[in-house]
Amino acid sequence: MTKRRRVKDPDIRGAEPALRRAAQAARRIAKATNTPLVIWENGKVIEKWIR
Repeated sequence: MTKRRRVKDPDIRGAEPALRRAAQAARRIAKATNTPLVIWENGKVIEKWIR
């Protein structure tokens, strides 16, 4: 894991939490609509079913 640095720009500072919220919402929507979640894993794009 990379070492965290202090960033002064509030947009950059808020990017990681926003990406985490978006990923959580995508998982919730995929589960609710019974559709696969498309992710990048081990250097490949895969469809992952959320149950």
